[in-house]
Amino acid sequence: MSQRNLLLIDDEQALGVLLKRYLERQGHSVEICLDGRQALRTLNDNPGRFEVILLDLGLPDISGEELLPQILRLAPGSSVLVVSGTPYESADPRVASLLKPFTPQMLLEALAGL
Repeated sequence: MSQRNLLLIDDEQALGVLLKRYLERQGHSVEICLDGRQALRTLNDNPGRFEVILLDLGLPDISGEELLPQILRLAPGSSVLVVSGTPYESADPRVASLLKPFTPQMLLEALAGL
């Protein structure tokens, strides 16, 4: 798998740090946002930077479902992997989902499919 720039949007800081560490060991560059507003600022400040955005639906300020259309508009060249404890489906081909809890191998397979 080639190295990609990833944006992880998840309010669970401990999980985010673990995922960042793991994905960086796999050769990716990872930036973490802990809420929706921070994610929107990051995407506005870095247009086109992220190939894949990992999005948790349960954010404290903006729900992931509300945030997703804004992400797709701000980052039209990005794919989005919705990582949530709730099943999620989208008709948009740029959006895939991965149900929590997942193994590291499941995450790598989901990323490889984007």
